[in-house]
Amino acid sequence: MSKRRMSRTRSPAADLPPDDLFFDIFLRLPPEPEHLLVASLVCKRWRRLIRDPAFIARFRAFHRATPVLGFYQNIGGRIRFVPIADPAPRLSAPEDFQNGTCRVLDCRHGRVLICDDSLMSLFVWDPMAVTVYDVGSLPELSGEENFTAVLVCSPGNDDHTDCHSAPFRVVYVDNSEDDDQLLVSVRVFFSETDSWGDWASITPHSLVTADSAAVVDGSVYWMLDFEGNSHILWFGMETGLLDLIELPTEVQDNYMSDIHLMPAGDGGIGFAGVNLSSLHFWSRKTDSEGVARWALIRIIDMEMLPISDTLAGDMLLWSSVVGFADDSDVLFLGSEAGVFTINLRSKQLKEVPEATSDSEIYPYTSFYSRGYDIIKDDRDVKYVTRVPKEEDAGSCSGGGRG
Repeated sequence: MSKRRMSRTRSPAADLPPDDLFFDIFLRLPPEPEHLLVASLVCKRWRRLIRDPAFIARFRAFHRATPVLGFYQNIGGRIRFVPIADPAPRLSAPEDFQNGTCRVLDCRHGRVLICDDSLMSLFVWDPMAVTVYDVGSLPELSGEENFTAVLVCSPGNDDHTDCHSAPFRVVYVDNSEDDDQLLVSVRVFFSETDSWGDWASITPHSLVTADSAAVVDGSVYWMLDFEGNSHILWFGMETGLLDLIELPTEVQDNYMSDIHLMPAGDGGIGFAGVNLSSLHFWSRKTDSEGVARWALIRIIDMEMLPISDTLAGDMLLWSSVVGFADDSDVLFLGSEAGVFTINLRSKQLKEVPEATSDSEIYPYTSFYSRGYDIIKDDRDVKYVTRVPKEEDAGSCSGGGRG
């Protein structure tokens, strides 16, 4: 007697976990882009789920703080990217910007503002989306080539975890000196209309420095380039007004004017400075009578911060704040011992190997983007075509660099 084996058939999809279970697992991956990217390469299904815009939005909301992937520096006529994430992302500037005449002016919310001194033009480069927006020629200069600029998101885009396709503004600052009179002029570029606004000017005691700028609630603040200076410069992007704000006397007494402007935890403007091995945070607050005053709001004893299974001790004695990642609450410190990062939430201290604080640090932050691919070293960069204006008639615009 023979036994008959009955074949059992089943649908392969019936035994696979539902999408929601994978979504919950993916949400708990570390926030650095490489982890989602590697997961998306496992199979077509995972790639589809991870590239779902609804999931990407949930992932950003779940992690909240945008991860710091590294920072850019202008060194030896080239733009250098120093990774601090692990594994290290490949976010080097395109070869078009490695010609010895390009430099980073600002880096904010996942985009980089670059100036090409040979063309006297500005570009907004998005390393994740692999796109470049050609802002065009710089406004008329004073002739001294002493200028700087800040890249900001346009009002209404409060979710800075995903600014890759959001409209932006470039706040351009021109320093000039004529007959011993100093003049600082500011003009704003609007990507929505592809146009520049009107000039606003002020005669300060000293010129603006590119070392420290902060964007807070529709306002931009700059340090002035003079040791012992007692003011910072304020510009209201909606009003177009400029004004000087007096600093507390402690800036000179305790920090020898070596401070770094940054948003304060209460939503106003603030700054950080180092006194011996103590990291001090200040905020400008308005009291019940409408009078704005500076107040010391936080002190971190850096000697007691753990690093590599030991305490920092005097490692950061007389260090300087050289950068701040607004989206992540990560501060960069430069000292004789090297460059370090401090997470202001966890008080975690880390050293950045092979980094130098001799050049300005521009922190880069970003979540995973659908256009990002760590596997490729040389990714094709798409140049965004500028909206032609009447004065552009008869000229070539967009499509690449001429």
